[in-house]
Amino acid sequence: MRNLESNAGADGGKELDTGKDLPAFKADIPGMSVMTLDVPSVQSKDAWNSFLQLLSLADGMVILRLNDVADLDEEGYLAHSPFLAEVYEVVDSRPMFVVCVCKGPIRASMMMLVAISQLVLATKEATFGFPNYRHDQHPITSVALKKRISEQVHRRLALVGNALDACEAQRLGLVDFVGEEESVENEISRLIYRNCSPSKQYFMYKPDLVKAMREKEEAEDFLDS
Repeated sequence: MRNLESNAGADGGKELDTGKDLPAFKADIPGMSVMTLDVPSVQSKDAWNSFLQLLSLADGMVILRLNDVADLDEEGYLAHSPFLAEVYEVVDSRPMFVVCVCKGPIRASMMMLVAISQLVLATKEATFGFPNYRHDQHPITSVALKKRISEQVHRRLALVGNALDACEAQRLGLVDFVGEEESVENEISRLIYRNCSPSKQYFMYKPDLVKAMREKEEAEDFLDS
């Protein structure tokens, strides 16, 4: 909730440079909230459900960290359950800004989490791809990837199966920022500071603002004459 404080007219007069004492108000504007979620590609059904529950409660900035070394979900839970479709629906309906951080091999259905993110950061060691054609990915993955890459590029990735390094993924539009791990962490810190820091805003009631602007214009006309 915004915290409003009524200031003496000195603030308002100084802000508009009118030299008059006019009532002004100060509002404390909260920054965007931030939530960080670690997302291993292989985990239990209960763990995935906990992830979905946390995501459904989030707003503001959500940082997804895909940083484990598992190449593939061998049990195929992501590919054969409605989980990823529910994640897609939550992200599409909630007021959130998703930042995906990739530090290892991102494969198969995990590519969907990259595709639904507004910003994707990757270390130079990150790789992306589809080991098997359509057998290890949820159908929603193809839908989500259309937000990031063209149909032609997606078809080639799925058919050929070659893994992309981070720089090639950036060239194709799948990744937005590539750097060393320290550079990636610094960029995350910059994004949090820029979007999540509180700020202050000063404003006046419209009649007082109109009066102040009129007096300012009259003063400028007097100096010009």
